[in-house]
Amino acid sequence: MKARHRFLAMLAAAGMALAGSLAANTVPGDIITGSLTAVNGSQSLNIEGRTYRLKDGSPAVAAAAHLTPGQSVTVQLDGPASSPSSRVINVVPRTGR
Repeated sequence: MKARHRFLAMLAAAGMALAGSLAANTVPGDIITGSLTAVNGSQSLNIEGRTYRLKDGSPAVAAAAHLTPGQSVTVQLDGPASSPSSRVINVVPRTGR
């Protein structure tokens, strides 16, 4: 009986380790690319007519200080673009071709 419990414990530990590894490699949310139509300080970005709120304390807040309307950007959200609770966590300005 002890061998069976030991095997089950090892199996559970391996499953937890694998689940943690998979979660660490998962992209947090949707990626949006487009032209900035407005920048609202450290609060939000408007990309092609749609407003995305910035997540407090994220790299996106610092990046927003250097953005201007008309600039092409790629942003990463912390959830799906369809969710009103999703926030921008990263912004990458795009250059022309």
